[in-house]
Amino acid sequence: MTLTAHVCTACAIGVATGDPLLGFLGGFLSHHVLDAIPHSDAGSLGANVNNMLKSNSLKYVILDIVLAGIIFFTIWGRYSFNLVIFFSALGGALPDIIDNSPFWSKYTRKVFPTNYYHKFHETVHFTILNKRYFWVGIATQALFIMLSLYYIYYV
Repeated sequence: MTLTAHVCTACAIGVATGDPLLGFLGGFLSHHVLDAIPHSDAGSLGANVNNMLKSNSLKYVILDIVLAGIIFFTIWGRYSFNLVIFFSALGGALPDIIDNSPFWSKYTRKVFPTNYYHKFHETVHFTILNKRYFWVGIATQALFIMLSLYYIYYV
């Protein structure tokens, strides 16, 4: 899933737990649960750590990072810059920071223990590759983003 979906869901978990450690762990675990749901992301557009910086999907990734950042800072500000929100969002984003960065993932995928983590992360991942169904994968993420934001702001 996109960073935006991971951050929104993780922040909702942080709000629900009210604890920085539980928020971090919940965000980290939710990342893998969300990745197991059929979704579209940069991989749906053919991007990977080897070609991310040169591919057309870079615009998609940058847009996602900007959107996730805006939403994160809005939520974080609403909760008076509470560490629960910060650590929850970090937990939700960390798996992709570790495993999907075009800057270091080529290396981390070759060394212990992150090489085993990459295999696990890739195994649970359900990226929609058929471009015909790209928007279905966007819809699944939009649903989680909306539900998370609803919980954060209205529950």
